[in-house]
Amino acid sequence: MQSVVRVFVLSSPSGAPHPGPEFTVEASTHDGLLEALHAELAARGQRVRAVSHTPTGLLAYVEARP
Repeated sequence: MQSVVRVFVLSSPSGAPHPGPEFTVEASTHDGLLEALHAELAARGQRVRAVSHTPTGLLAYVEARP
C-alpha cells in the first residue's frame, strides 16, 4: 500500500508550522507505513513530533534539526 505524506515543519516552539514537501511512502502494512515515514524523515534530518492518519494519507508535524 502507498500513502501520501503531507509535512508541516515546526520552526520554533511558539511559531506556526509551515508546509514542507509532500512525498509518498510504501509498505505492506499500516505499521510499515509509519516505519517508512519515520525512516524517510530521519534521513531528511527531521524529528517527528506527531503523525496522523487522514482520509487522504498521512499528516506529519516535524522539527527541523539544526
